[in-house]
Amino acid sequence: MKINFFSFGRKGDFETGDLVGWSKIRKKHSGVVEKVYTKHQGGREVAFATVFEFSESKKHEVLCLNLKKLHKTVVNEVEN
Repeated sequence: MKINFFSFGRKGDFETGDLVGWSKIRKKHSGVVEKVYTKHQGGREVAFATVFEFSESKKHEVLCLNLKKLHKTVVNEVEN
């Protein structure tokens, strides 16, 4: 079944350098966006971002729909 949407999620919502937060299994993460791109999955393009996470000092591939932009003063509150 072919779906005629351009992409699942919008990569235009995020840019390199944006501070973002997301949660995964009840744990909150925060980091900075390194790259925004689309991958072909499930018959359509899906928007992903490569995010460098602060607390673990490693890169994660995160679905853009799971990301939320953060203000730089909120980052410490999210991680604690």
